[in-house]
Amino acid sequence: MAYKGRKNHEIMQYSLFWHVIWINTDKQDNYKNLTIMKRFVTILAALTMLMTGCQKDPVARFGYTPLQPMAGEEVFFDNLSVDADYFEWDFGDGTVSNAYNPVHTFNAGGTYEVTLKAFEENGSFDVAFASVEVISVQPLADFYITTEIPGADDVETDVVYVGEEITFNNISQDAASVEWNFGDGVTSTTMNPRYSYDTPGTYTITLTAFGPGTEMDQYSKTIDVYQGINSTVRITVKEYYEEYPVEGASVILFGSLDDWENEINPSEERFTSPLGKVVFQGLNEQYYYVDVWEEFHDNYNLASDDVGFIKTQFLEAGYVHDFIAYVDVYDSKKTLRLESLGKKKLAREAVSAKKAAEHRELKNNRFSKPK
Repeated sequence: MAYKGRKNHEIMQYSLFWHVIWINTDKQDNYKNLTIMKRFVTILAALTMLMTGCQKDPVARFGYTPLQPMAGEEVFFDNLSVDADYFEWDFGDGTVSNAYNPVHTFNAGGTYEVTLKAFEENGSFDVAFASVEVISVQPLADFYITTEIPGADDVETDVVYVGEEITFNNISQDAASVEWNFGDGVTSTTMNPRYSYDTPGTYTITLTAFGPGTEMDQYSKTIDVYQGINSTVRITVKEYYEEYPVEGASVILFGSLDDWENEINPSEERFTSPLGKVVFQGLNEQYYYVDVWEEFHDNYNLASDDVGFIKTQFLEAGYVHDFIAYVDVYDSKKTLRLESLGKKKLAREAVSAKKAAEHRELKNNRFSKPK
C-alpha cells in the first residue's frame, strides 16, 4: 500500500483593484474598457487553474534483480516511480542511497525491508516497500599439505624438514577469500600458498575461509618439522594394493639384512602419523632395512618377494630421502598371533615354495632430493 504525503500548496490569491477614471463620457469608450477588463479577468482565472490544479501526486514503485540474491552478491534496483523529482532508498541494513537506480550488496543472509520514498518538488511524496530475501552462504574450510618428490607426483604429508618447501592446497567450498596462519607468526591470503619452516617443531596451521558475505569457517591441522640432522629418511607406510596410509604402525630400522631377519641391533622404534609417515634422523650414511608391523599389517611377506621392499636407498647426508614401505593387510580372524620374528621365519619358508610368477612386482619406493 502506498502512503501519501500532505500537499502544501500555497494558493495564490489575486485581488484586482480597478480604479476607473472616466475622462471620456462617451458611451462607446466605456463599453470598450469594460470588455478589456472582462477578458483580463478570464485570463487570470485560467492561469490560476493551471498553476494549482495540474500538478500530479508522485507514485513510488520499484523492482530488483536477482529475486533471491545470495549474501555478498550485487542486487540491482530498478526505479519505476512516476511524477517524482528525487528519491530516498533505505535498504534495511543500515545503509541508504539517493541514487535513481542503486546497486547494493547485502553482506549477510536474512530478510531485509527495502523502502523507496519518491518526492515531488512541492513536498508531496509516496512510499513503496519490498521484502528482499537474501540467501546465506556458509563456507566450509578444508585443506591438505603436499611436498614434491622427484620422480613422483606431489604427495600429501604431515611430516616435513626445515627448509623444505611445501604446498598448502585449499579445497574449501563457497569461499570468496581465505587467510592462512602457519603457526609461526606468518600469515598469507594466497589461495594455495607455498611455504617452508626455519625451525623444527610442531606447528598448527589454521585456514579461515570467508564467504561472499560475513559468514566464515576455520579448519586446523598440525605438522611436524624436523631438522634433518646428518642422514635422514622419511618413511611412508602404505598398503601394497590400495596404497592407503597406515596410521600407528611400528617402524624400526636395522643396519643389515641379517639384523633385520634376527631382530638384533634395532634403531629406536617410531610410530606413523595419521598419514602413515615417520622420520628417522641422525643416521649413518649407509643402507637401512625397514621393519613395519601393525596389528593388521606388516611387510614380511613382501620382503620375501623382493628385498627392495625393505631396503632403503643409500642415505647420503645433505639430501631429503623418502622411502615408501609397502605392507600387506591381514584378516585378524584368520591370522595367527605370532611374534614378528616368527612371522619372518614363516615368510622365508614360504618364499621357497613360491613360483617366480607369484612374486609381486617391486614398486618405485625410493626418492631423494638435495636439501
